[in-house]
Amino acid sequence: MNRLIWMLAFLAWGEMGTRADVTEPAAPPPSSPVEELVVDVTCIVPAAGPAVERGRLVARFFEYDPRIADRAATELARVELSGISHRTGEETVLRFPCAGRTSARKAYYLTAAIYPEGAGADSAGLYFINGFQRVLTTGSRESLTVTLTPVGAAEEPTN
Repeated sequence: MNRLIWMLAFLAWGEMGTRADVTEPAAPPPSSPVEELVVDVTCIVPAAGPAVERGRLVARFFEYDPRIADRAATELARVELSGISHRTGEETVLRFPCAGRTSARKAYYLTAAIYPEGAGADSAGLYFINGFQRVLTTGSRESLTVTLTPVGAAEEPTN
């Protein structure tokens, strides 16, 4: 009987020695709230440039991580305005909001181009934003006014 008690005591002691401290898994961090980003865009089509009849403006709002050089930007929003009309010798002003949603703040830029009616995806367009238009560097809403550049033979938009 003594032997049985010692064996049970030894097994109980061994069982206690193999127990691990088990804690409840930490709750996953709450997901980041989705933030609305808005750029109020004013595009000025200059008086010196080709006329546009029933054109289409395409503005694209992109998000990218400047710390990762080899990753492409993600399109957050696209705005298309059709029926654009512009006469040479007169300035045309186009206003529209461009909004997107994100859960993690990164860096943002905007592109815009005016295409003739029925132009294919490979068309260079008639006007475009020349240069890199970084937006929303200080907040989640911004107003941007840009003058579009007429597309010449040597300079075509890459959007």
